[in-house]
Amino acid sequence: MRWLLFSVSGRMSRKSYAMALAFWALALGVTVSGAVNAEPDSSALALSGLGFLLVAVAGGWSIAVMSIKRLHDAGLPGMIVIGLVVPAASFLVLLVIMLWRPDKGPNRHGPAPDMPGY
Repeated sequence: MRWLLFSVSGRMSRKSYAMALAFWALALGVTVSGAVNAEPDSSALALSGLGFLLVAVAGGWSIAVMSIKRLHDAGLPGMIVIGLVVPAASFLVLLVIMLWRPDKGPNRHGPAPDMPGY
């Protein structure tokens, strides 16, 4: 799990990338839901806010390194991930990273991910 969410080495399939993005969206949604359902000026609201910050920082790092691995799978340079911090382009860059066709077989970043239906 540590390699999947926090390491920049290797390659990642489109399916794994999409599922990991869904995981982080769900994790952020849980913290936002906790904040929305908490009473104003309560400790539950403060705890939800802290949880949101922790999930946002961990998720931001994780999405960046997963995007680098996904770019490696497509045979593209990992520096393209910088496009994720440009507000007007980030969603488009995320879609391109997710949908770009992978290199068939091994490339300089390692063997192709062993996923059924890849």
